[in-house]
Amino acid sequence: MQQRCPNCGSPVAPGQRFCGGCGAQISLACPQCRITVSPGTRFCPNCGATLGGGVPQQPGWGQQPGGMPPQQPGWGQQPGGMPQQPGWGQQQQPGWGQQPAWAPPAQSSQSSSRRPFLVILLIVLLLGLGGIVYWQFGDKLLGLLNISGGGTGSTVDTTAPEITNTKATVNVGGIIITWKTDDLSSSQVEYGKNIDAYTDVFPAQPADDPTGTESAGVTDHEVTLSGASLEQEVTYHYRVKSTNAAGLETVSPDKTFTTIKPPE
Repeated sequence: MQQRCPNCGSPVAPGQRFCGGCGAQISLACPQCRITVSPGTRFCPNCGATLGGGVPQQPGWGQQPGGMPPQQPGWGQQPGGMPQQPGWGQQQQPGWGQQPAWAPPAQSSQSSSRRPFLVILLIVLLLGLGGIVYWQFGDKLLGLLNISGGGTGSTVDTTAPEITNTKATVNVGGIIITWKTDDLSSSQVEYGKNIDAYTDVFPAQPADDPTGTESAGVTDHEVTLSGASLEQEVTYHYRVKSTNAAGLETVSPDKTFTTIKPPE
């Protein structure tokens, strides 16, 4: 049977390697064992040599067997079987030479260590402030507390007030009597011409009375006796009285003062 060129169909002689009409390769001889193989065959089926001569080659690094070109990695793939890089939304671990993701600095422990000191300092300041307030206004605050209770059912003091510095200042218009107590208490003066009979009392109701609801009492007392109610150039006996919020009363020892005659 006449052999023809597979490309243009022209007749070719047996053993002819190229077509005389189109020049296409008709047959291929193995350079090792010299057998004829079909065009397009890359390796000899008898000895495995690469057609065109030479020792059969093993596929090298990056080459695919069978003469296939090495496959290029597709999108999202790493060459050489390397693991795929993380896609969108996936966490990547920092590699060599990479910095980890930024994170806010941890809270310092100094604030927790200072907290006990601040608490102690606050307690000391409060105690000091309370001591100052009590030193300045303690008596008045106790009197106000007793007033809020109506002066009954509770007592602030267990001892009667102590009276000191009793003094009478004589003036033409009247007599000013002053004294001090160690407790918030009321003010009242009894007086008369005879030590055995204090016939007059002023004021009629004790002033600054802490047993009521209108005053907390005072510690500095002052009562003025009008000159119109006193005889001129006469010696009077007097004593002062003070009652604290507990209802405990103290009466001073007897004292005297002498009125004067107004100038003419």
